[in-house]
Amino acid sequence: MSTQSDAIVIHGHRGARGLAPENSLSAFRRACEIGVDGLELDVLISKDERVVIHHDHRLNPQLCRDANGQWVNDPAPLIFSLTQSELQSFDIGRIRPNAPLQVQFSNQQAVDGEKIPLLEDLARWWQGLGHSRPILNVELKSHPERPEETPPARDYVRIVIEELRRFDLEAHTWLQAFDWSLLLEVKRQAPHIRTGFLSAQRDDEPTVLSSEASPWLAGFDPFKFNNSMPQAIRAAGGDYWGPWMGDLSADAVSEAKMAGLGVHPWTLNSIADLQSAIRWGVTGLTTDYPDRARALFIENHMEIPPPCIS
Repeated sequence: MSTQSDAIVIHGHRGARGLAPENSLSAFRRACEIGVDGLELDVLISKDERVVIHHDHRLNPQLCRDANGQWVNDPAPLIFSLTQSELQSFDIGRIRPNAPLQVQFSNQQAVDGEKIPLLEDLARWWQGLGHSRPILNVELKSHPERPEETPPARDYVRIVIEELRRFDLEAHTWLQAFDWSLLLEVKRQAPHIRTGFLSAQRDDEPTVLSSEASPWLAGFDPFKFNNSMPQAIRAAGGDYWGPWMGDLSADAVSEAKMAGLGVHPWTLNSIADLQSAIRWGVTGLTTDYPDRARALFIENHMEIPPPCIS
């Protein structure tokens, strides 16, 4: 049976992407109805410097319809090129028919009329939840080889931090990123905020290279630290490691915990992955299906978070 010391937190990926439109208020609401410890979400910056909740640097053609109900096509506009009011004209309430995402998330419930939210929208909704409010696990999206798609790191982080402070969210937020330069900037501007250093080594788009510097890691490449990802993250000042689940092992979890890091892999949807994470003793996990994680936790007599709303 789990104890308080070895409890594993559950974060709903993009809300509850397997069940409701990703990064939407409906998805965050669905995750809270199920019961999660945290809401994972992605943010970008709009042309008028608003913090926008959206995963892709460009409007996603699989998810976005314009004011006339027409699906957006490639090349879709950058989030950074659109103002808040322009972004509000798009509907993200359902997946485009026959798109790969529809096959992947065939049980997702459509919510027509759902708009791309701002962090402000989530913050105002979150404040109304009462006492059982989940952590906001905010991923800062950027690509170090495409700097024109986001503001410079200092400005990007300043805009996000100012928004968190406006809603008194600093103590209730984690900030994570694959682009570690943003996290180093977070440490400069708001060192008390918990930071998660994301990585992908054997994924289709690796951010970690075996023997040469990666543009993603801001100089903290593991080969400079005895080929140890935990040592690299610890040297960079990180609080937790967010690896792709395919890169993780029991030994890696143990090493990270010995280094004083949390271990919070993504994105765990299969029962096999969830079982491995439990067995290895991760400190948290992110899943598109928080209902599956909760059911498995209950089966294993582990602590589960209460629903945030009924």
